[in-house]
Amino acid sequence: MAGWRPRIDVNAMSLKARLASTLASAFVAILIIGAVLTFYQARDNIRAELQAARSVASNRVAQLVAELPASPDVRGKLAGFVRTFNGDRRVKVILIDSVGVIRDQSVMAQGFGSTLPDWFVTLLAPDPTVTVMPLTTVSAPITSVAIVVDPRNELADAWLDLLTALGLLVLFLAIAFGAIWIVADRALRPLGAIHEAFVRIGGGDYSAKVAPKGPPEMQELAEGLNAMTDRLAVISSRNRNLSDRLLHLEDEERAGLARDLHDDVGPLLFAIDVDASGIRRAAKTEMPDRNAIADRAAAIVSATHEARKELKRILGNLRPSATSGLGLKGAIEEMVADLQSRHPDVDFDLDLPEGDFGATIETLIYRTVREAVTNALRHARPATISIRIEARSGVLAFSITDDGGGFAGPRQPGSGFGLVGMSERTEAAGGRMRAEEIASPRGVRITGTVPLAGRSQLRHGETAPPTGLDDAAASAAMAFVKDER
Repeated sequence: MAGWRPRIDVNAMSLKARLASTLASAFVAILIIGAVLTFYQARDNIRAELQAARSVASNRVAQLVAELPASPDVRGKLAGFVRTFNGDRRVKVILIDSVGVIRDQSVMAQGFGSTLPDWFVTLLAPDPTVTVMPLTTVSAPITSVAIVVDPRNELADAWLDLLTALGLLVLFLAIAFGAIWIVADRALRPLGAIHEAFVRIGGGDYSAKVAPKGPPEMQELAEGLNAMTDRLAVISSRNRNLSDRLLHLEDEERAGLARDLHDDVGPLLFAIDVDASGIRRAAKTEMPDRNAIADRAAAIVSATHEARKELKRILGNLRPSATSGLGLKGAIEEMVADLQSRHPDVDFDLDLPEGDFGATIETLIYRTVREAVTNALRHARPATISIRIEARSGVLAFSITDDGGGFAGPRQPGSGFGLVGMSERTEAAGGRMRAEEIASPRGVRITGTVPLAGRSQLRHGETAPPTGLDDAAASAAMAFVKDER
């Protein structure tokens, strides 16, 4: 396309290119400013020097005029006066007779005025002036002295000074530019390695390291990047371990669900099948025993109710938020009321907060409390179980304490499926959990915190996805026990 010119994207320039262009622009501006200042200073100096030379020559002519009447040799006096100006760099004197003929003149010093560029002379040379001073009658036939101020030698000095000053300035700027470029290049050189390290980190390689080199700022940046990669490697490792543990917990929960269905619901279904088969056989006889049929039907009804109760219990364990309309406090109180009916000898001490903390956090806290209480009832003989939950400083803190005598034996790190499950779920939500024995009264205390920042992950009223539970199975179980709610 005619007239097309490539556009330079300034944002695409490297830092060194930006630095070079900025320095070059600054140096060019300095040169221009220096040249302008030098020009005005030279012009003023030349005018001052020429004016001073004209004044000196005029004073000397005036002195000559005063001395001529008393001089015995007027012609010799005039010739000597002219010779005193020979070799002068600025002033030339000319003796003129009554008809305008030059009788004598001084010879100026030879300079370099002829080598000056015309533009320089045009800019700096003042307007030419000739001063004519009359003499007395005793100097006849010479009647006047002309004073001619010639600026060429002064211009030559100014030109030489200008070239010297600008040359030194250019040399200084070139040295400064080179020094700054070298320093900047060495200082920015580590950025290449840091960029490569960031690319590797973005690709998932957390082993990328950068040797701390260059100025202190670059060393601190490299050390910070190395520390970041170490933390990312640790976090990545923890995330992998956590993922593995969560998968293991999911498998364990599936196995536990299978055991509950097999051990609790399976026998009831088997009993229902046996009683139903007995009813079918009795119905095929010629004289069916109605009482036996009624007994077996009653047994089927009883087994069905028991199966529903077991399914409701299993569903409550897997999906506690299925009844989350009660909120965290109501759900825990309902769970404790159910446990109280089965363990009347245990005293439950509750301190629960009001409020909506989000389905995700409420489900996590509910599971943790349920697991801790269930462990205490299953593995110890507590007289009192205390449950404390408190919202403070952006976290939801919980504490479950029992006086059941402590752990059954020495604890090994990672031992106890229930404790491991609680700990892993809490850490996955960004919280912390700790289980410890207490001495008085001897028992176990489980404490922890969960950040409330994650409460927006689910809206109020939503159901958290069950860990290790198939949604279809959950829906079927819900339909089976809905008339029991």
